[in-house]
Amino acid sequence: MGESMKNKKNVGVSVADVSRHIDNNTISWLQWRVVLLCGLVAILDGFDTQAIAFVAPLLSEEFGIAKSEMGSIFSAALIGLMLGAFILSPISDRIGRKPVIIFSCALMGVFCLLTATADSARELMLYRFLTGLGLGGAIPNLNTLTSEYAPKRARAALMTFMFAGFPAGAVLGGILSVKLIEHFGWQSVFIVGGVAPLILSALLLFSLPESLKFLSTRGKKPKLQLKILKAIKTNTHGITENNLEEPETEINTSDGSVADLFRNGLFPMTVIIWLIFFCNLLMMYTLMSWLPSVMKEAGLPLDKAIITQVILNLGAIVGGIILSKFIDRFGAFIVLISAFIIAGLSLASIGFMTSSMYALFTIVFITGGTVIGTQFGLNAFTVGVYPTSIRATGLGWALAVGRVGAIIGPVLTGIYLSLAWSIENIFIMTALPAIIIILSLVMLSRMRRKSP
Repeated sequence: MGESMKNKKNVGVSVADVSRHIDNNTISWLQWRVVLLCGLVAILDGFDTQAIAFVAPLLSEEFGIAKSEMGSIFSAALIGLMLGAFILSPISDRIGRKPVIIFSCALMGVFCLLTATADSARELMLYRFLTGLGLGGAIPNLNTLTSEYAPKRARAALMTFMFAGFPAGAVLGGILSVKLIEHFGWQSVFIVGGVAPLILSALLLFSLPESLKFLSTRGKKPKLQLKILKAIKTNTHGITENNLEEPETEINTSDGSVADLFRNGLFPMTVIIWLIFFCNLLMMYTLMSWLPSVMKEAGLPLDKAIITQVILNLGAIVGGIILSKFIDRFGAFIVLISAFIIAGLSLASIGFMTSSMYALFTIVFITGGTVIGTQFGLNAFTVGVYPTSIRATGLGWALAVGRVGAIIGPVLTGIYLSLAWSIENIFIMTALPAIIIILSLVMLSRMRRKSP
């Protein structure tokens, strides 16, 4: 009797059925709405992540913060990002993607707003850490929700289109920050970065659908599942609330546990993916945190130093879109390996280009396209490795482990500057992890070919 009630309670559309409908139909307005809404969150995420980099030279002067201490302030948000991804990603595999995205968006808005009230380095670190918790919870779930509404044939492209909002937010932030700082002071950057996510949180509450694949794995809300199926304009003829399929047994056996990332042959792939994320986010967040300050140190005026950050993120958008098209056509490995070869060479070259603005902007653009742009492809690849029941956990923990690199990178750069290292040597050192990434991708490619 108990088993019968359990089966009745857990009816829902099977994940295989949902995937078949999504893969075999044109992309509907509901799916585009998911991509666009997640993209808006990513824009604000990028703006808030980069906000501290735009105002760092002013904060250093106003509060008398040493370069090594400024590295710690950069890393405070990244520690929050790491913990947010560790904690909130498994929760979303239990309660859903939507509530975690809304909570994360509101959290980053509140504490970004409070950052504008900081009057000491200690308060800056605290508020940036708390802002980072929201940022870290949002990013893996934006990618996961988008991937679960994207057809396989266009998954990398749609995920890239969505997550291009992250560097787009940084570009927007760089352009706005110059004007905001000029007319209203550095606090205005954080006020804008705080109010916008709070407004968007309210919009998401009414407009963002829950993942249909998540609902189907948990056997939740059959009426809502059917409503979403119809909104996707799939063939729902003959499907009613009473005859929806039982969810797949394999998916129901997992509760989103981190331990599941190491079972069923996933252990070596998980470890290698974590290493790749660690190395790439070290390079990526070192650039995103320090580039304006290092360029100012090299003799560029503040407005030109901020523009290098804008160029970096424009490169990320263009590079991410181009790479996603290649990944959907040729596969992830050959594209990512080639891109990381270019990434290492271009990143190591930045320090040698400061005498020519044209050469500097060109090499920074290429670096953004390959260092940040490849992260889009890594995100898309990673969600494809794990099943729905641990997808957010898999990507979230990969990103969280990557945040360790993101924390270490800016701190190391602060130390390099305090030791009076040359700009050339700083960028060469920052580029070295690209070698580890290339070797890891080669190993991962061989493992995937050998897997059944």
